[in-house]
Amino acid sequence: MKNSTIKQIFFDIGGVLLEIDHVRSLQFWSDCTDLSIDVIKDHFPHEVHEQYEIGTLTDYEFFRAVKDALPQPNCLKEDDFWRGWNKLIVAETETVKLLSLLKQSYNVYVLSNTNPRHIKYEVASRFSFQKPYRNILRKVSTFYSFDLGCRKPDTAIYLKALELAGVKPEESLLIDDVEENVEQARKLGFKTILYTGYTETKSLLIAMGIQTM
Repeated sequence: MKNSTIKQIFFDIGGVLLEIDHVRSLQFWSDCTDLSIDVIKDHFPHEVHEQYEIGTLTDYEFFRAVKDALPQPNCLKEDDFWRGWNKLIVAETETVKLLSLLKQSYNVYVLSNTNPRHIKYEVASRFSFQKPYRNILRKVSTFYSFDLGCRKPDTAIYLKALELAGVKPEESLLIDDVEENVEQARKLGFKTILYTGYTETKSLLIAMGIQTM
């Protein structure tokens, strides 16, 4: 029997719909600069990354901030930086299959902390879930942090997504792989699933009365 309470499902992208591997990026940058992976990891400016994800930095400003944060002098070139940046995204996960199954009975959306470079040059061109996914949905289908000017777990991004979709939190389910993001959504009234894999998520959906076939 279909769950009559939940009417829409919000999916995260990285770690849920797409496999992410930070080491691939770090290794590429290490090969380009002769800096060790540990050095790059220790000097990576995470606060700048967060600013990039909420749309307050241009692509070049983000690159420049990362280059400047690394030990000086370094030979990191902009082209190499972006090539390494895109290696972060590996492949679609099996969970992508759930999108086409769930859309038959529920409104399905993406709610993700991400950046324009990955969406425009990687996700939109490389991965199958984007095109059919957009065709499936009649309303706005994707809510990206860089478009909304805020990122999870900031309360504002959940409220903006709900408002733009025209839906209520108590009728919504969030599937995300970050516990802090899930907890904040739960406080706002969302039903939630902390993503740990396709099989586990499908089992939890079935236990909640959500049709996956």
